[in-house]
Amino acid sequence: MPLVTAPIYNPASMSQPIEFIFSAASANPILYANAQLFTDGVAQADIQKIPFQEIAGTYFFRFDMKRVCEITSAPIAQSLTSCFSTLDANYVSYNPDLHSSIALVVTYFYEDPTTGKPVNLGITDTIPFGTYEALTTQRQIGEALDLNEFTVALRRFYTNQPNAYDITTTENIFTTLPAFNVDRIQVTTYDSAGVLIDQGQISVAIGTDQTPLTIGAGVPQLDGTTYVVGAVNILNPNVASYTIQGGQFLGFFVGLTEIRTYNIVPNCSKRSLRVHFLNRLGGADAFTFTAAKVRKEASTSGLSKKPLNWDYTASPPLNVYDKGSFKIDIKAGEFYEVESSFYGEAKGSWLAELLSSPETYIETTQGLKACTVDDTEITISDIDNLITVKAVVRLAVDKFIQRY
Repeated sequence: MPLVTAPIYNPASMSQPIEFIFSAASANPILYANAQLFTDGVAQADIQKIPFQEIAGTYFFRFDMKRVCEITSAPIAQSLTSCFSTLDANYVSYNPDLHSSIALVVTYFYEDPTTGKPVNLGITDTIPFGTYEALTTQRQIGEALDLNEFTVALRRFYTNQPNAYDITTTENIFTTLPAFNVDRIQVTTYDSAGVLIDQGQISVAIGTDQTPLTIGAGVPQLDGTTYVVGAVNILNPNVASYTIQGGQFLGFFVGLTEIRTYNIVPNCSKRSLRVHFLNRLGGADAFTFTAAKVRKEASTSGLSKKPLNWDYTASPPLNVYDKGSFKIDIKAGEFYEVESSFYGEAKGSWLAELLSSPETYIETTQGLKACTVDDTEITISDIDNLITVKAVVRLAVDKFIQRY
């Protein structure tokens, strides 16, 4: 007998069990089932499970794909998640590391009544690729456990950032969207009165499953973009805001996702630090600390000692430059003490994602530089006071120093 119970949600979130229950009947006791677990066409694990239940000669086995999907998906240490890329350049790319296509092959082994050894029952149950999917999107307690808001029109982007979102003409942002059936990204610009200036469509390979798609949505990233329908001059000085929407071309543009709005604001780069981060929905995000930025360097070391090179036959008997003590295990790292501008509750909840993100980068003229954010706390809302958040952002690579 094949699959008895499939995962409750499809696509499933990797924050919850992705459980398959199989059964097989046998006149002889079934000792175990062997499952080959696959993601995205690659065999990831080969595990055995004893039956968790037996009813009248039918044996039931439970296999959970959650951990396999997690360890083969982003974020992965020392790897750049695909929703981040080169700055100041056009970028449109699917993100297979944020998604798993699941497959299983299950065989059963019963106990030979004569020898007592396991024997293949001769039954193979298969879940083929393209039937069940999982996303790195995390669901919190109290939230709907399904991912319908990302799969049913008009679908949400994979971000909790405010909509509209403030951005300068020099800042980059990567934004991640549900891409099933999406083959066009529509960009529309508006002046300060909300009057449409330009509109154009970017062509992308049509999404055939729930694999997310990321587009570079900052002004430097959209500059020079090729449009298959219309055209957009994103550098037009009259542009006060612009929107991005994913959709499908059916002789005309049909929107499949929500519309994300970006308001262009003045640049204050001398006192700001922009941090890109992997958010809790599995997409790319970015935030600029604008109230304060202090750049510092900290060093640590150990201290070692040795006897002086004393020579009684010399005058003086030792060299003045001789070392009795010297530093060892020297480490130095650069960091920034930053502070945000005032924010409200909606932005506070979103900013909390940055502080706990496992993958963060500073935006620099040289590209994205890996960083870490020190553990801290954030006030999400306060009805009596204006609130900001302070953070310490450290470059993830220490300075290179001469060593003894």
